[in-house]
Amino acid sequence: MKKLQGLLAGIALLASCGAGQAATFTSDHCTNGCGPQATGFANITGSQVDANTVSITIDLLNGNGLVGGNGGLTTFTFNNTTDQAITFNFGLNAALFDVSNSLTNTASPGNINNDGLGQFEYGFNYIGGNGGSNPYYGSLTFTLSAVGGLSLASFSELSTIPPGDLPSYLALDIISGTNGRTGVVDCCAPGITPFDVNPVPIPAVGAGLPGIIAGAAAFIAWGRRRKKKQAASQLVAA
Repeated sequence: MKKLQGLLAGIALLASCGAGQAATFTSDHCTNGCGPQATGFANITGSQVDANTVSITIDLLNGNGLVGGNGGLTTFTFNNTTDQAITFNFGLNAALFDVSNSLTNTASPGNINNDGLGQFEYGFNYIGGNGGSNPYYGSLTFTLSAVGGLSLASFSELSTIPPGDLPSYLALDIISGTNGRTGVVDCCAPGITPFDVNPVPIPAVGAGLPGIIAGAAAFIAWGRRRKKKQAASQLVAA
């Protein structure tokens, strides 16, 4: 019984870690258009690791790839309401992703330009292959951290825009798997922040977790009742 109680406590702790929040890059700002792609260009999922750290996963869809460094564009850019230095922890090949300069906020936020979507505070560039000309396909996961605290809600700041540009929370520079064109795409209309859309459970173990917990709790309660009945029977027999 004690082992089962321990298992239940572990499951409950896992459930308390919180679900990830997902959004999709669907807005096409590609030169001559990277779409149409009905299911979107890429998904981005964020999850809270601790009070100072979030984990971000970008999954490219429909054969799209990441590019960057061409025509003044940056591979991935975003803003953050905290306006503090953010550390990028990739766990990826530093020869492929440049995190040396623009990845931490400076004294002048909003100095990373993504043409058509304004200026952003943070970002990174894909530099793999020949100056970034060989696209990066698949998905990538990295963490962002800040000493003063970092939350998914803090990604709800729009880019600053010169005339003719559109405000955006996130921008991604891609090569289209549909027509081979390159340019930036973004997600989330103003007022619909990136990680407030389409909540998703923790992968695998999140599925059916409430039922598992409820079932385990019911089993423990049944075991306790059975033990009491056995004790009462033994007392009557004596």
